[in-house]
Amino acid sequence: MERIRALEDFDAARFRAFRRAIGSILTRRARRLQSIEPVLEAAGLEGRSFGGVQEIPLDRIVGSAAPPSKLGDFDPLFLPVNRRLRGRWTRIYQEMVEGDELPPIDVYKVGDDYYVIDGHHRVSVARSLGRATINARVVDVKTRAPLGRKLDAAALLRAAEYAAFLDTTQLHRTRPEARLECSRLGRYDEILKHILGHGYFLGLEQGRAVALPEAAASWYDRVYRPVAEAIRKHRVLEQLPGWTEADLYVEITHRWLKMSQGGEASGPDPAVTALLDEHANNWWRSRHAIQIPDRRIKNRVDP
Repeated sequence: MERIRALEDFDAARFRAFRRAIGSILTRRARRLQSIEPVLEAAGLEGRSFGGVQEIPLDRIVGSAAPPSKLGDFDPLFLPVNRRLRGRWTRIYQEMVEGDELPPIDVYKVGDDYYVIDGHHRVSVARSLGRATINARVVDVKTRAPLGRKLDAAALLRAAEYAAFLDTTQLHRTRPEARLECSRLGRYDEILKHILGHGYFLGLEQGRAVALPEAAASWYDRVYRPVAEAIRKHRVLEQLPGWTEADLYVEITHRWLKMSQGGEASGPDPAVTALLDEHANNWWRSRHAIQIPDRRIKNRVDP
């Protein structure tokens, strides 16, 4: 009976994969498992370490570390795609249902996500059975750029920019506590210009050439941290959801420079206040702008 149920569940899972494939063609979504390679290429591989055997959540297994030729065996939800998987898939299904002890799968952990090295069939069956977790040997992967939970194309581009920025500045080595995550592309170029400018004036101050990693560390201590402290003191992240601290640094320094050029009192705190006032004014205008045309229309129709 368990074998019949396993065969039926395999066919049902494969049919769901077929329906998802049709939908993927129409919506242009991915039709295969996500590979770990572009993730590591974007974020920059720093090293690996064994994290032990753990129970890991199945819904955080998002891709595969298998060779490209095997990525087409399962779809992004680990539904089986190829009919040739049927024999092995149903055998593992029976073993799981009957309570046989299966060896742990092997995974890489990158950020909050897991990528299967070995055990794709076990993941597929466990998901089909509605299991929440699975036993795994975990290899922790450290990347230069941290990775969030949503790894779409834009997130990978941001990670690639951050990894290149860290490779240039070496901040991840000189200031490991630094977290300069930007939500928009192009902002690391702006921050790098700030560091280069700081390095130029630091060289004049010390009467010698200053290497970029040294300039970056000094910039972080003397420029970035005072702005970050002002951001935290004024609770700006709570008032501007969707922004990161590094995003706010860029915006605040723009206003700081503009205020100093205009002869106004400048510094991190006045610049933070200016940003919050500007955001509040923009919010008020957006809330009330829609009412103006309504009154005008009423006046024309019923003077």
